[in-house]
Amino acid sequence: MRRLSESRRWAKAGEQGLSPSASCLDFFFDPACPWTWMTSRWVVDVTPTRNVPVRWRAYSLAIKSADVDVPEPYRTFAATSQGALRVVEAVRADHGDEPIGRLYTEIGKRFHLHQDVSPGAVSTAIEAAGLDPSYVAAAANEKWDAEIEGSMAEAIGFVGTEVGVPILVFRDDAASAAISGPVVSPPPTGEDALALWDHVVGLAWSSSFYELKRTRTGPPHL
Repeated sequence: MRRLSESRRWAKAGEQGLSPSASCLDFFFDPACPWTWMTSRWVVDVTPTRNVPVRWRAYSLAIKSADVDVPEPYRTFAATSQGALRVVEAVRADHGDEPIGRLYTEIGKRFHLHQDVSPGAVSTAIEAAGLDPSYVAAAANEKWDAEIEGSMAEAIGFVGTEVGVPILVFRDDAASAAISGPVVSPPPTGEDALALWDHVVGLAWSSSFYELKRTRTGPPHL
C-alpha cells in the first residue's frame, strides 16, 4: 500500500481547514454479513455529504471460510451469498460499477431486514434494483468466482488475511490507505455519522495505527 506520510497528509488537510479525507472509497462486502450491512448504511449516509464516490467490491466469506468447520445453516446462507456476489460480478461486467450499490442495498434489505435468506431473495432484489431478471442465472455460474477471488486478493493486499469485512480502502490522488471496520451497531446518523467518518479516515491515513476494539454487548441492531 502506498501512503502519503502521516505528517504530509495532516499538513495537506490542515492547509485546507479539513481533516484528512479521500477522493473515493472502495467498500468490500459480503451480503451475508450483518455487521458489514450496518457499516454500509453508515457509508451510504455520509459519503454524499463528504462528496466521496463509493465503489462496491466483492469479498466472499464462503471462500474465506471454505476450509473452516462451520454450522450447516451458516454454510447454506454463505452459499446463497456467494451466489449473490456472482450476480454482482455479472452485473458489473455488463454495466460497470454504477448499479452495484443499488443491487447490494436490495439484497441486504432482504437478507437482514426481511430475514429472507433464500435464493429467491436474490431474484427479487435483482428486479427491485431495476436489472434484468435473467441475471439470477449467474448465481449458479462458478465462472464469476474468479472475479470475486481477484477482488478479495486486492483487499487482502491492503489489510492482510487476519481480518474480514467490512474493508474500506480510501484513495486520494495516487495514495491509498485501508482498514477493516468500523463495526457499528446501530449505524450512527447525522452529525455523529459525519464525526465518525472523519475520525475513521484520519486513523486510516495514520501509518502508526493498527487496531481499536471493544467487546460487543449484543446482536446487531439492524
